[in-house]
Amino acid sequence: MNTTLLSAACRRSGGPARSAGRGLAHGLTVLVVAACSDSGIVEPPHGATPFAGSAGGRAAVVVTPNYSAYDTRSEFSAAGVIAQSSDFDDGEFMGKLVYLQPTPWTFNGVTYTSAPNIIFSAAAVGVQSNALSTEFGAAITGQLAASDAFTMLGVDVTLIGDKVPVSFVVTTNLRAYAFAGLDVPVAPGRRFLGLSLSQPGEYVTGFEFAISSAVTGLLLDDVAVGHVGNSDDPENPNADPEASVGGPYSSPEGTSVALVMSGTDGDGDVLTYAWDLGDGTTGTGPTPPASHVYADNGTYQILLAVDDGRGGVDTARTTAIVANVAPSLAPFSVLPTPIALTATGATLAVRASFSDPGTSDTHVVELDCGAGAQSQAAASQNDEVSDGMAGLANGTCSFSSAGVYTVRLTVRDDDGDSDTEVATEQVVVYDAAGGRIMGGGWIGSPAGAYALAASVSGKLTFGFVAGYQSSSASIPSGNAEFRLQLGNLDFRSNTFDWLVVSGSSAHLQGSGTMSGTGDYGFSVVATDGAPADGIRIRIWNRLTGLVVYDNSPGVSNLDDVTPLGGGSIQVFPRP
Repeated sequence: MNTTLLSAACRRSGGPARSAGRGLAHGLTVLVVAACSDSGIVEPPHGATPFAGSAGGRAAVVVTPNYSAYDTRSEFSAAGVIAQSSDFDDGEFMGKLVYLQPTPWTFNGVTYTSAPNIIFSAAAVGVQSNALSTEFGAAITGQLAASDAFTMLGVDVTLIGDKVPVSFVVTTNLRAYAFAGLDVPVAPGRRFLGLSLSQPGEYVTGFEFAISSAVTGLLLDDVAVGHVGNSDDPENPNADPEASVGGPYSSPEGTSVALVMSGTDGDGDVLTYAWDLGDGTTGTGPTPPASHVYADNGTYQILLAVDDGRGGVDTARTTAIVANVAPSLAPFSVLPTPIALTATGATLAVRASFSDPGTSDTHVVELDCGAGAQSQAAASQNDEVSDGMAGLANGTCSFSSAGVYTVRLTVRDDDGDSDTEVATEQVVVYDAAGGRIMGGGWIGSPAGAYALAASVSGKLTFGFVAGYQSSSASIPSGNAEFRLQLGNLDFRSNTFDWLVVSGSSAHLQGSGTMSGTGDYGFSVVATDGAPADGIRIRIWNRLTGLVVYDNSPGVSNLDDVTPLGGGSIQVFPRP
């Protein structure tokens, strides 16, 4: 049941009168208990604490034993411990006349909502110091976090414009208290309104100031919140508990942060805790959490409140700085067999999985299919898993000409971090009607080129001819031979896998034997052009994958060719 305390009217005729009324509307009980003094000013009943008014007398506000109201800041401050106070005189509000703030706006533990929130400097309105204001005629509300469990609220109030009555409503987790028709002076005057709660387990959750004039503004200053002192036994006063929140903490996103949060109490009281971990995670209980996983990077404000059940409350704050972690793209492969080029081109589907410990991250995928190719890519709907988030990078490569292409995938999160992988194989797009090659001659083979005789150098002779027999053929025909006499290298081809002719260059791959035995793969990159023809020859063991011969050892660019020492290469493109 919510209880609202209202002023009672005074009857001047008939002498002092006592009245008690009770009304019920929408679950709200209104109590009116007051007495009139000889001067016609409403006095509080016996045992109640009045809310003091102006110098001319006491305001017509009656309070219950559940709280005390103060009209002087010294009484208010003596009632407990001020946790934080906002005078709005910070350096960020210096140098200008007006500072417009968003609504809602959180400052020193209080979230203000108005239309909008305005900080007026003292120079702007002639008050004693900077103050928080509303637009003329607008109300202003404040919200306090339940985890703070503040039991004291105090504020200096000033009017600018016409002098009008002010209403003040304070809400708690148990009820609401309303003060109507408060006498608030016009600037530069000000009035202090303070309230402290004494009901066990009750704390302030919000407040509202409102006026009824469109030509008057309400200014708040020196807003103070805190906790009421403990004196349940004057001979043996209760000792306040102490909260320890640890930190500051730091961790990568998606990983467990070990929290060291606790409370102590000199009286040995049983403590209960309330916490806010800054990412929307809140809770209460006999034990604070020992760890937490933040799903996204950022700086999070952590609060721990401890309550001894006897009116003693303490709060502590710290931060958790959570760093972003780049997504991880798994190695991926593409179709290992050559793709035939048709009249409409050729396409290739690309697919790779990725993971990210930041379960709140979103991702984009970039696909590079190689020079001259077109690409489209996207991240699929992500699925959350126990240790992070898994997703799929899907894409399509479109080719309009024959060639050997290197495919790269990049996945990037919404924080700018990324991972890139290159397909384990190259994409071969061939055109059976696209041409043929032939060549013969020699190149200088350097030391280190032949793995079985690393110190040997000399002439490597070669000869090859390759082409597709028809436009419908899928495998080229022909033969290839490579010989290094000093090292006894003698390679002869058995079959060809594919041939790609592009302009004045060609790529040929197949398999064969070394000195008539074994199973070896080979590739030839041949160029027919100025200033000289060139060739790159590689031979590897198909069983182990080890390279047996490479005339450009250590050069990662497989298109790097060695000029011929003698002979020629002829590339015949599409007729």
